[in-house]
Amino acid sequence: MDNVDYKILILGGGAVVREYYIPALKHLNLLDSITIIEPDPKASKLLKSEDISVIELKYETFFEQNTDEYNFAIITLPNYLHEDAIRNCTKNHITVLCEKPLSLSSKSCELIGKYQAESNVQVFTGMVRRFMPSFKALKNSLELVGKITEVNVEDGNPFAWVADTYAFFDPKNGGVLADMGVHYLDLLYHLLGELSPVSYKDDAHGGVEANCQYTLKTSNNIPISLKLSRTHTLKNTFEVIGTKGKLWIEKDQFASCYFEGNDQTTHQIKLNNAFSDDKLNYIFESCFVEQLTNLVEKKETELVNIKEATAVVRLIEFAYENRPLAEVRKSEDSYLVTGGTGFIGSALIERLWSEGKTNILAPVRSYKNCAPIARFKIGLPRLNLLDYTEVKESLKDKKYVIHLAYSTDGGNAYEMNVTATQNIVKAACEQGAEAVVILSTMNVYGFPSGVVTENSPQNSAGGNYGKTKKIMQKWCLDFAKTQHKTRIIVLNPTCVYGPNGKTYTTLPRTLADGNRFCWIEEGQGLANVVYIDNLLDAIEKALSVKAAHGQNFIITDGALTWKDFFTPLLGKKAETIPSLKTSDLLNATFNEKTSTKQILRYLLSNFEFVSLINAHPFLGSVKKSLFSKIPSFRGKLDDQRQIVWSALSQDMLTTNTEEKFNPPTWLNELFGLTRSRFSSKKANEILEWKSKISIDVGLKNTKAWLEDSLN
Repeated sequence: MDNVDYKILILGGGAVVREYYIPALKHLNLLDSITIIEPDPKASKLLKSEDISVIELKYETFFEQNTDEYNFAIITLPNYLHEDAIRNCTKNHITVLCEKPLSLSSKSCELIGKYQAESNVQVFTGMVRRFMPSFKALKNSLELVGKITEVNVEDGNPFAWVADTYAFFDPKNGGVLADMGVHYLDLLYHLLGELSPVSYKDDAHGGVEANCQYTLKTSNNIPISLKLSRTHTLKNTFEVIGTKGKLWIEKDQFASCYFEGNDQTTHQIKLNNAFSDDKLNYIFESCFVEQLTNLVEKKETELVNIKEATAVVRLIEFAYENRPLAEVRKSEDSYLVTGGTGFIGSALIERLWSEGKTNILAPVRSYKNCAPIARFKIGLPRLNLLDYTEVKESLKDKKYVIHLAYSTDGGNAYEMNVTATQNIVKAACEQGAEAVVILSTMNVYGFPSGVVTENSPQNSAGGNYGKTKKIMQKWCLDFAKTQHKTRIIVLNPTCVYGPNGKTYTTLPRTLADGNRFCWIEEGQGLANVVYIDNLLDAIEKALSVKAAHGQNFIITDGALTWKDFFTPLLGKKAETIPSLKTSDLLNATFNEKTSTKQILRYLLSNFEFVSLINAHPFLGSVKKSLFSKIPSFRGKLDDQRQIVWSALSQDMLTTNTEEKFNPPTWLNELFGLTRSRFSSKKANEILEWKSKISIDVGLKNTKAWLEDSLN
């Protein structure tokens, strides 16, 4: 970039600024030209540590005090603040690049157009995906498909953006349609011209949608399907289908597009000089460099103007105004659910909501994984469970408390599994809650041969997780003896599986896809399992049965061999999975080997496995090993969105050849030759609970979900 004395203002200093704008500005030698307005002390501190000029004020206060002149402003504030921020910028004669979407209402866009007309500056919207070399290649190659007959777009991965902020789940900012959908609507508009909505549906229940399906058409009636998800892995392609074949781009493959003719031969198409700077690599970050170059060099035709941005906003506005809303009967009972972002917690919240129990508070440690429950209009405050004062305040007027939160980390397992539980239980009693249900684990009993009941000796398994859960359970049952108003109940579920499950649902399939799974001793160890819906029934029973106070209950559907359990879930793969003796697995004496480093790279390249590592009691302890083996993956275990780290393909195993058979030794910890049979007789008798969904039906339901979500 030429040495011009630009002054650039950035309103908001969140993740998109740190991850993308700052590297792009640094590449353009413009880092000394920027001033960031960021009121949050934590975010401000991060930026200042990089020697960046930061003013720790709200943008409104900044403009009230500011006397300096700026050439450009980049707005990265929450969507609902865009209009007012643009008003302040244009009033001060600053050219604007506003992060998408321009706004969420056409009326607001009209006001923004008025602000632009009253000033001598322009307002543009940051639609950075227009600059992807893959999209440019597709746009330039449209004639290859002949007459376009349909367009299909799918984008979906379990959502875990690097920003730990509620803004992503604030209904004022919209959900997945306003976040990722706006990019695709813009690309479709840029490619095909004016679009008209046909139908729209999503899964929002007063919160923000995590999944949506939008059907549109072009002016000449070409049908368009847009499918988006923050909870499931979708096809992740942008397809243009015509009479002579199809063109497509694959998410996160930024360098090229693909064409398959009617002869079914696939061609890769890559543009030369896709960026004005020929030194730029064909990666997503380079698109920000290109966009900023066009901004400062005033290449207005290369940027998205208000008219174009408004056309897309109208489509989002139509969707939100016309989506069908299901009626839910409402109950006055109030609930607090910890661990609500996990597999069991999110299923419980959905169950409660469907039953009309909508007065729910689900405190979170982090907002990174809230997509499944942010669909509902519930409270999502950040809460430190180790702060008794905070916990007590959050439990005010709560009738029922379900404590599901736990920690797998050896360093703080005691604090989270014992101290945090004590805080929840004590505060619930002090605030007069009617009942508290605490989820413990089967691990407190270990895995002895024979029948296991609540009276069996407790020889905990699973390292610190099992040990601390055992301590927690004993404390809860002892403390319950001193309480006569609030009922305290502990549940010991066995292996929980079902739709959206991980360890006992998607993990074996994920490992088998990479040739990392095996049967242990022919898969003849016993799997004690409980289907997610049956566990939810038990939780609700425990809340209501007065005789349950001060007791713990094993919750299980029964036992079958690991082979019988996983075979339906693995499908055809089950037929080719080898079996190892326990000793051979633990000693790694099977034939073909790859290095531990390669195994870890493969596993970490899979989103499902990374999210599992963060959740599972045993696998959480694998982190230190992973860090020492592959330091570059340290940040990838912090739930970053797949798009951020898929670019590290040079660190992954080759995907064009079959992986060598090398199952990890910790499979024995999960699916080994155990002979325990857990009994739920006590729950049957006192809670009057029984498995409404049999193991056969549960496996059938889970298999159907797997086929729908993973194929």
